[in-house]
Amino acid sequence: MLQPDPAHIIEETRLDRLRGLHQSIRVEQLPDASHAAAVLMKAIDDNLAGHPHITADPELYHLAYRAFEALFTLHHALTREQKGWA
Repeated sequence: MLQPDPAHIIEETRLDRLRGLHQSIRVEQLPDASHAAAVLMKAIDDNLAGHPHITADPELYHLAYRAFEALFTLHHALTREQKGWA
């Protein structure tokens, strides 16, 4: 099973992406991040968790469920941030 990357690797990739964003486009031009998270949640629910092959396999279903759960957490945090609750 794939081991999660350590926090410093995640931070390095975040900073690389941030540099790329600053060089190419303005953040205001991007679609709303909470909307993007919601779209991906629906895609995971419909196309992965709802796929017969994944639903039939407990380990695969668990992974799809966790992916949905992580996106839900991200969506909730983005929504709170937009409302100034963060």
